[in-house]
Amino acid sequence: MTDTHGDPNAGPQDRLRRSARSLLDQGAAPRNGGGTLGVDALQLLFQRASNPETAADALQLLHELQTYQVELDLLHEQLQANEQEISEELTHYKALFERAPAAYLTVTLGGTITEGNHAAGMLFGESPEALVGMNLNSLVAPGRGNIMASVASSAGVLQGAGEPGTAETEVDLPDHRRIIIRASRAPSADSFLMILTETTTHANVS
Repeated sequence: MTDTHGDPNAGPQDRLRRSARSLLDQGAAPRNGGGTLGVDALQLLFQRASNPETAADALQLLHELQTYQVELDLLHEQLQANEQEISEELTHYKALFERAPAAYLTVTLGGTITEGNHAAGMLFGESPEALVGMNLNSLVAPGRGNIMASVASSAGVLQGAGEPGTAETEVDLPDHRRIIIRASRAPSADSFLMILTETTTHANVS
């Protein structure tokens, strides 16, 4: 296959047109991925081609239509390739999240867990699916107060000071284990991304 990029200074549309014409010059027929000519268009072309006065224009028009069809085929192939690449990247990063050795949570500003990985489920003794919909405050020892209010306040202070908005707090679990929660605002700003790490220090039992 010949070079389909052409002049590196040409715009995307110019390169696409050159690629399409190059394929046609090599004898490649449109694959009709971008659509087919309608009956009315075919009849008009036939009428023009049958008239000696308009035959040349009809052939030029037909060639132009074929070029457009090949362009649509090329665009369709590129879209499919892009979709496949995005799908593979999504699968890759989802696997990294789910299989990470650290406990990850996504939590709304109100404390509702919207996503958790396998390590987070192991930390709280729940499956990742069971964690979804639970409130983070219900998973820690009673009397701790509103964890999200503390996290949001700390992150807000850091952001106001020009520092990365990452908050850190320690909480105790009902079984007296202690964990460190590091949280930062999600790009959408409507939730927090959290990493939870169990410490070697246990809460004192009264």
